[in-house]
Amino acid sequence: MNSGVKTRMKQVNSGLSLMFSSMMNTKTLAMVVLLFGAANAEILRSQAPAPSPATTSVVTVSFNAAVLQTAEAQREMASLQSKYAPRQAQLKALSDEIAELQKQLEATADKLSDAERASREQTLSTKGKQFQRQSDDFKSDSQSDSQQVFQTVAQKVFAFLKTYAQQHGYSVVIERGSDAAPVVWYVAGNLDITDALVKAYNAQSGATAPTPSNKPGAANANPSSSPKPQPSGAAPK
Repeated sequence: MNSGVKTRMKQVNSGLSLMFSSMMNTKTLAMVVLLFGAANAEILRSQAPAPSPATTSVVTVSFNAAVLQTAEAQREMASLQSKYAPRQAQLKALSDEIAELQKQLEATADKLSDAERASREQTLSTKGKQFQRQSDDFKSDSQSDSQQVFQTVAQKVFAFLKTYAQQHGYSVVIERGSDAAPVVWYVAGNLDITDALVKAYNAQSGATAPTPSNKPGAANANPSSSPKPQPSGAAPK
């Protein structure tokens, strides 16, 4: 092989080496870029703040108490008390009459004939049965009317409660119960919305609670001798 050919082959081989070297450098650079990019992405992911969970706001309410504390319920209960005041007065008068007849019978028992004593005892028995019957009717009627008032107002308060909870961003509203029958054993004072709910409901209802002096029959009520209309504690269904 002559020297010219050898020289030409060396030039070709040198060119191929340079080209191969160039190709390798390009691939290496590309690999480095890819690796560097992946590393940076991982670093950014590790440094990014974790997504915060949705905020959950849990509050409590004593629903039955809230219903009865509304101005609307108090107004309607005062109206019922006025409605039943005459019957309540009749019961008290009958109770007083029975007590007086019993007292007279005991004071004069040894002076009365058998027939007179039997007659007075019969009168006491009759009036006692009359009082029991009227008392039972009074209790049944007044409780039925009180229950109706409670249910009517409770339905309104329940609907308002859902709107109120949405407006204030509450996730859960739990029944707290009463002091006598708690459902939740402890809750921080700022988590109970009973008072705030009553105020908000009164504001939108426009009702005004009666003052104690404006409740007919309240001053003359005698709980020891006759029953009064009693509000029921059933929640709306």
